Amino acid sequence: MALVALASACELDKTAIPRTEPRLALHGVLSASAQTQVVLLERTRSGRVQLVAPSFDLEDPIGSDEGIAETGALMTLVTPDGSTIVAREDNTINSGKGQGVYRFTLPGSLLQRDATYHLSVVTSAGELLGAETSVPDGAAIMTAALGTLNRPSDTLFLAWPASPTARSYLVRIETPYGPRAFFTESTHVTLPGLLRNADVDDLPHVFFPGFTQPVTVSAVDSNYYDWYRTHNDPLSGEGLIGRVTGGLGVFGSLVRIRFDSVQVAAPQTRGVEGHFQLDGSTIASLGSRYLSFDLYVESPAARSGQSDALSGRYRPRPRFGYDGCPVCGLLGTARDGHVELALLNNWSGTDTVEVFDGLVQGDTIVGAFRFGGGPFRFLKQ
Repeated sequence: MALVALASACELDKTAIPRTEPRLALHGVLSASAQTQVVLLERTRSGRVQLVAPSFDLEDPIGSDEGIAETGALMTLVTPDGSTIVAREDNTINSGKGQGVYRFTLPGSLLQRDATYHLSVVTSAGELLGAETSVPDGAAIMTAALGTLNRPSDTLFLAWPASPTARSYLVRIETPYGPRAFFTESTHVTLPGLLRNADVDDLPHVFFPGFTQPVTVSAVDSNYYDWYRTHNDPLSGEGLIGRVTGGLGVFGSLVRIRFDSVQVAAPQTRGVEGHFQLDGSTIASLGSRYLSFDLYVESPAARSGQSDALSGRYRPRPRFGYDGCPVCGLLGTARDGHVELALLNNWSGTDTVEVFDGLVQGDTIVGAFRFGGGPFRFLKQ
């Protein structure tokens, strides 16, 4: 009886939380460096809709990311001179892809600085949304400046011209595991080569040897700054600061005022490190779709029995119909002479196009591709 009473005392009350009604959510940022201006319109998830999504598709960002696209809306943008531009939904011209993606044929080069743009939305059900933004001052940088960074010893110093009407500056470094981004009120910043990415779980490095990484600085308006500096707290609930009337979301603007393309390097002192070229002395080598690897030990193993983490780049063999990157990134591991390399689609750690398994034999790596066959020999140069 005592055990029964104890079990009863420990039982927690169960309360069914009712499903909420889905709300309209809007996400749009006018960019002075974009060819067109894009606004996403969707419904918040509420449990009323079964979400089954395919792999992420950049041409269909809402539907392929388990979102609930709001299609068929009338979306207009009133420019500072009083002109009205009507957006066109991407799915009407892209074989059904792009529901909820509304595009204005307004190049960023025509955006007026320190001037207000008014956005209006009328859904097919008659719901109304409104928002406005004022584009910050600044000349948009379209072409990246080339730079290099020796990760163990260098720091990356960035400086940019002030934008008097900007609320803040957004510094963003693209990495294979997601961007490292932060706001600053200063017009300069110093980034250590061994900087860690606090925006990603496990705190990986920001800079990866062998990678070419874009670094941008943008002047942003108050809408953009307030939306992205806040977040929803899992305990206290909504904490986002949005200024969209009739729904949730953000309608902001930015001007990219600095753009760098940084080639990251590091000393190559270990046997697995270096430039490995396909051995073309045999007819069998013609079957390889890849010509070379540049390998670095990105992070050595913390203890014995673990693998070293590798990073670097690879060069695909030019061939008819290939429209991918001429040089792409790779990530991998090395342990006891065995290497496994994930060849990435461009520089993204979330999209692998091929995997190579090999053995290090002196100055040679011998191995096979998971889909492309083998074995093939790669010789250190």
